[in-house]
Amino acid sequence: MSKIISIVSGKGGVGKTTSVINIGSALSKFGYDTIIIDGNVDTPDLGLHLGMPNQGTNLQDVLTDEKSVYETVYLHPNGVKVVPAGINMWSLMNLSKNNLKKIKGLKNYCNAILLDCPPGINDEAENCIKVSDEVIVVTNPNILSTTDALKAVVMARKHKKKVLGVLINRKNGKDYEMSDANISEFLGIPLLGVVPEDEKVMKSLNERKTVVDAYPSSKASIGFKKIAAKIMGQEYKDIEEGLWYKFKKLLKLN
Repeated sequence: MSKIISIVSGKGGVGKTTSVINIGSALSKFGYDTIIIDGNVDTPDLGLHLGMPNQGTNLQDVLTDEKSVYETVYLHPNGVKVVPAGINMWSLMNLSKNNLKKIKGLKNYCNAILLDCPPGINDEAENCIKVSDEVIVVTNPNILSTTDALKAVVMARKHKKKVLGVLINRKNGKDYEMSDANISEFLGIPLLGVVPEDEKVMKSLNERKTVVDAYPSSKASIGFKKIAAKIMGQEYKDIEEGLWYKFKKLLKLN
C-alpha cells in the first residue's frame, strides 16, 4: 500500500504545485506508479500546469458525492496519473471537504500519491494534512517564506504526521539567502533537497509541461529528480544508472 504525501507551504508563490508535478513526473519516469492530486479546490491550477485544465470529472465531483474517486484519475502523456480539481466555481457550493478522505481508496492502486495542498495555513490545507501519511514542506531561501513554512510544520505535528523534510525551491546561491542548514535548523526538520533557480522552469510551464519532461538535463530537473529518488529511499545516481543500463540493453535487443 502506498502513502499519501501532502506537499504544503506556509504561503503561496513558493513553487509548491511546480514541485508536485515535477516530483510526480520524476517518480513516474523512475518506474513508480504515481498519482498526483490537486487538493486546492478553491483555486486549482495543477491541471493548468499540465495542459489539462478542464477534465470531465474532477475532485469536486468526489467531494459532492456525485462520482467515485476512481472515476477522477486521468493518465497524463508523461505517465503520471492526475486527479484534477475543477475550475467551475458553482461546484464549490455543495461540496463537503470532509469527503477528501475518500482519496485514501487510491492507496491500493499505486506506489505513491502526492497531494498538492492549498497554500497557507487554513482549514483546506489542514484537511489535506489530516488525510495524509507524510508531509513535505516547500519554501524559498528567505526569512519570510521560511517563517511561514514553520506554521505548516507546526500544523503537521499537531496532527502527528511525519514531516519528511523541507524542499528549498528557487535557490540562487546569493549571500543574502538563508543557508540550507539554517533553514533546516529553523524549521526543525531534515533537508529533503534543493532546487536551484532555473529559467527552464518557467519556460516549461508556458509549454504546459514539467521541466523534468521538457528539459531533463536542466538544473531544476536534476534537483527534482534527486528529491524524488530520496522520497523513495534511493540514490538518484543509482536510479539514473539503472535506467541507462535498461536503455542500452533495449538497444542491443533491437
